Amino acid sequence: MPGTAEPGRGARPERHDVVAAAVRLFEQAGYEQTTMGDIAEAAGLSRRSLFRRFGTKEDILFAELEEVFAAVRRYLAAAPEDDPVAAVTAAARMVFQGYASTPEITVPRFRLVRAVPRLRDREVAMTARYQAAFSRHLARGESDGERALAAEAVAAAVIAAHNHVLRSWLRAPERPVPWDRLDAAMALVTEGLGATLRGGAPPAGREPARVLVAVYPSGADTSEVLDRVREALRPDGCDQG
Repeated sequence: MPGTAEPGRGARPERHDVVAAAVRLFEQAGYEQTTMGDIAEAAGLSRRSLFRRFGTKEDILFAELEEVFAAVRRYLAAAPEDDPVAAVTAAARMVFQGYASTPEITVPRFRLVRAVPRLRDREVAMTARYQAAFSRHLARGESDGERALAAEAVAAAVIAAHNHVLRSWLRAPERPVPWDRLDAAMALVTEGLGATLRGGAPPAGREPARVLVAVYPSGADTSEVLDRVREALRPDGCDQG
């Protein structure tokens, strides 16, 4: 929302415009070489106003991601409790939309983060905040036991799936935004443990996973090991003659 104009200047620039101006300078002159004064001039702000609004160059670069994170937290806080997995995957979609809607910022930021180590550290910290928020929502207050473990695992898997699809698109942003791939990835990583968090049974037609333990002498050769595994895998351990 436009703010009050500064003395001697036009209307206060939108946050997006300031971030876009900074990203262009980072791309043209280099992140380390660009000063806050350069950004203020390019964005039509005084240095004082720029520092008051953002603080550092890192804050400018990640400003819109901070806005998305705040929106995600509000969404999760207001989401119905009947399906926390659906709420978290919808939140991941919100994050993806935040990237896909502003490629003029997100694509160069992707390159900058990989070129400047401390920006990478900031991104890792942001990822950790998302994982903590997702895990808290999925765990529903539990800090131990099966649900807490499933919550941490699903939160990490959702973020990994989101980032896998996102980075693939950021490397070739001229392609259409891969919403179908994102939805498929979310379904893939939540299908199993999601049942635990929803309080239901495994998907219809699928038996619970079994753990196979094969015991064999330490000196057994490969063929003997395989024979024992085959024997263990036979239904009810019966011979098939």
